[in-house]
Formats: sequence, C-alpha cells, structure tokens
Amino acid sequence: MAEFERLMHGARTPWDAVVVEVTQIFGRSVADVAAVDHIACLPVPVRQALDEAEVLRDKLGLKRIVVRIGDENLWNPAWGKLVEPVR
Repeated sequence: MAEFERLMHGARTPWDAVVVEVTQIFGRSVADVAAVDHIACLPVPVRQALDEAEVLRDKLGLKRIVVRIGDENLWNPAWGKLVEPVR
C-alpha cells in the first residue's frame, strides 16, 4: 500500500515534492496537483490526482508526493496510508 506524507495546512510547501491537495466539492473528495514549477490543475477525483502526481514526480525528478488535507475524513484508505511527516 502506498504511503503519503501528510502536509499540514500552514506548513511550508516542500521544494522536493509534488503536492496533492484534497478538498471537498459537492460532497465528494477531489484533489489538485501542484509542484514548485507546475501550477495546480483543476480538481479531479483523488485517485486520478495521485496517479497524475506520480507521473509529475517522475517527470520533474522530485523525491516524493505529499498530501495536504484539512479533514482526514475526506481520505479513503483505499488510496493509501497518510503518515505524519518525519521530523
């Protein structure tokens, strides 16, 4: 199962990561994907956003994918495991 580091709101956006930001629109969890030199896309289903994040990570040579999510209830465990950042 994939693991994604949870990026807390207000935390600095890491330069070595693709950021998947999960929100809710019309009662559904959706996400957009962004990186340092890549502007966020329109919200898409979370699974699609995670797949796009993997492609973007490889294309840009970034180290990781992090997830910014305000409410953990929006996260479906089938997408992977959210882990606290390593300090």
